Amino acid sequence: MKKINNNEIFDKIRKILVETGTQKDIEKIKIDSKLNDDLGIDSFGALETLFSLEQEFGIAISDRDFSKVRTVQNIVNHIVLILKGETIKEDKKEDFLESLYIDKSEADKLKFNPYYKLVQSSLGRKISIEGKELISLGSNDYLGLANDERIKEKAKEVLEEYGISMCGTPIVVGQTDINRKLEIKIAEFLRQEDAIIFPSGFQANIGVFKTLSSSEDVIIADKSVHSSLIHGALMSGVSLRFFPFNDTSALEEILKVSESYRMRFIVVEGLYSTVGDTTPLDVISRLAKEYNAFIILDDAHGIGVLGREGRGVMEKYNIYDADLITGSLGKAIGCFGGFLAGKEKIIDFFRYRLPSYIYSTALPPSVAAGGLCAIDLVPGLCERREKILKYKENLYKNLSKMGYNLTHSTSPLFSVVFENTNKTLKTMKALFERGVYGTPFLPPSVPEETPRIRLIPTADLREEDIEKAIEVFKEIKDLNL
Repeated sequence: MKKINNNEIFDKIRKILVETGTQKDIEKIKIDSKLNDDLGIDSFGALETLFSLEQEFGIAISDRDFSKVRTVQNIVNHIVLILKGETIKEDKKEDFLESLYIDKSEADKLKFNPYYKLVQSSLGRKISIEGKELISLGSNDYLGLANDERIKEKAKEVLEEYGISMCGTPIVVGQTDINRKLEIKIAEFLRQEDAIIFPSGFQANIGVFKTLSSSEDVIIADKSVHSSLIHGALMSGVSLRFFPFNDTSALEEILKVSESYRMRFIVVEGLYSTVGDTTPLDVISRLAKEYNAFIILDDAHGIGVLGREGRGVMEKYNIYDADLITGSLGKAIGCFGGFLAGKEKIIDFFRYRLPSYIYSTALPPSVAAGGLCAIDLVPGLCERREKILKYKENLYKNLSKMGYNLTHSTSPLFSVVFENTNKTLKTMKALFERGVYGTPFLPPSVPEETPRIRLIPTADLREEDIEKAIEVFKEIKDLNL
């Protein structure tokens, strides 16, 4: 049998890939080059490559086997095995590892990935990211409390007394008196009977349905609710129905045809985090009473922001009868953690049954102390709430005049919506290069047709920062990216 020369095979393969891919410089095609990411070979290009390889080497290649090829090295190995007459063994582990693929091709083309960038400063008027100082329109620190000296001092005092961590779950050694005071404070602030705190809002949401509901129930959720609630609902195995964003007529229709269920859970957000609009809580509350349904309200973004004293969407409507409120201490409260609040009977049930609470290390007492201080401050920060809304209205008005597609917003946050992921990333990169930072949301976090950049003017900003951001958006619009 003729000796097989791997280098010759590699050279022949490169010539074929130059013809079938978008990379036309053969010297840039390396042995570890990825067919899709580096050479621009899509599913049609892969099929063309397969035919060309069969003709070049006089062999037959299985479509099924070739579909697993990801790199030039994979092709070389594949061809060598066929030429040797050896059976291509199925490598289940390798196939599994190859399946763990994240498509970063759009970001790679632009040489700009907006995610997991390294922050090198505290939050505030400006944020330092990877050596660049930017006007911060991407932080959830609405009221500018994350770096507040009063809150930091309280946290430091408790840190000295209690240390870094209690190294235990709340049900055993982890529940400090500071933590319990925070739970009581949250309940009082939201005019509820009791509350429990978690290391994160995600943990608060993820286990609610598995613990609270059964196969006899149905979850009826606004399609725009946070992914933590959707994941929690799916994990529970309970029947799940969605109604269009803020469409209370559609919600009522579902309620009408679901009377056979033991309990109907209506799931909404107080302030929708990628839109900026609020739930019509007055209508939701009326429907829940009429159809004897159970309201689960996630007001993570509304608390601290909505209402005269920042008590959230419930204060906005003066309605405090949601059956369960979920929220975050890591947004307008400026701290860390999540919580559930509601009737004492429900909260006590969670305290002994909810796995994400029972089996998670408790919130550090120093963080709980910071949360206590922050919640005490929030009612008196009316001027800051007025300020951020004023900033938003200025920014929103000017971007709208420029022709940007904006979400309907009744709060300080809103999003700029784009036609595709590429346009969103290009705009995000242009903003970053010009010293403005927003938050990109790409599919599957948002619908495929509405990728967006969220903007949140915070209380730390100045008028000049908003004007600068407006100038930057005008410059980018003129570039017609």
